[in-house]
Amino acid sequence: MADSKDYHELLISESLIPDIFIVRYMPMLSKDATDLYLWLCMSYKGGSFKEEDALSYTVIPKEDINNALKELVANGILSRTDSKDYEFIDLRKIEIDEYVNSKVDEDGVPVLKSDEKKRKLLAESIQKTYYNGYMAFAFYKLIDKCLHEYHFDDAVVYALFEEGKERRVHFKVPMMYELAKEWYEKGYLKADALKEYYEVKGNNDELVKLMGKLMRRRLNDLDLKRIAKWSELYKADSQMVEYAFKCNEYRGNIRTVDVENKLREWFDAGITTIDKAAVYEKERADENKAKASRARGRSNVRRSGKDAGITVKQKEDEEKMSEKPSLEHDPILEMFGGGNDEDDI
Repeated sequence: MADSKDYHELLISESLIPDIFIVRYMPMLSKDATDLYLWLCMSYKGGSFKEEDALSYTVIPKEDINNALKELVANGILSRTDSKDYEFIDLRKIEIDEYVNSKVDEDGVPVLKSDEKKRKLLAESIQKTYYNGYMAFAFYKLIDKCLHEYHFDDAVVYALFEEGKERRVHFKVPMMYELAKEWYEKGYLKADALKEYYEVKGNNDELVKLMGKLMRRRLNDLDLKRIAKWSELYKADSQMVEYAFKCNEYRGNIRTVDVENKLREWFDAGITTIDKAAVYEKERADENKAKASRARGRSNVRRSGKDAGITVKQKEDEEKMSEKPSLEHDPILEMFGGGNDEDDI
């Protein structure tokens, strides 16, 4: 019978990966960070390791290994010791602690105060729809926070996770909590209040599509943030944005900040419609034209001497210099019957 040592070249061992890593952490990690973590789990079985150990993973270029390590540390998956070694964080313990701590506060008072049946039904629906049936406890807690502390309608809580999915942040716990807080502060508590939100969102999507077409390039995150402000703060529609873009065509390479400056100028002037914006721009153009005309008048060669800053004495001196000077009598010329010019006249 063959000895197990004969199969040392076969990968028949197992690496235990916590389910919570797959459900909560992996969706928000880069491919490099995920690959490196799985390899570290296989190679060091939860123990500590050094940076040079990670650098020995040749699947990822060495220059990218450090970025992957930093990403794992930043997301609370690895930690660094005082000796600069790396250690695995117990992700299962974090999940259990969050669950236990959510039940009661320091005084033993229950923290999850929303209707348990109501919360359970809503949570099960969100879990199946957005998390393939597996949802980290932090999101259960968020649901309870939305129902009890923020007093969201069920429909609003469901819409919150729908928005998180569209933004591709529904696996990122801090961002989902920030989104919930944002909705609370803006008053999106009831289903009716979401009407305004979806109107702004629909307009924003339209503006993003329009600017991508006008600029003929892929919009970056800064562009998208600016466009969101146009829709939410300035209440600008597609006609206003397109006109603001055309007002900047003289620049050649138009940026979203140029369009935003024009929209802000109109907003500060109380202009909220395309018709008023057109009148405003016409008045500014006429005013600039008048100023240019006055400026040309000040530099015109036909202006008076006084306007040109010429004094009377300067003028008299210039006139004397321009007169033809008289010639003195030349005795040599007189010998041949010639005289001065005055005698010839």
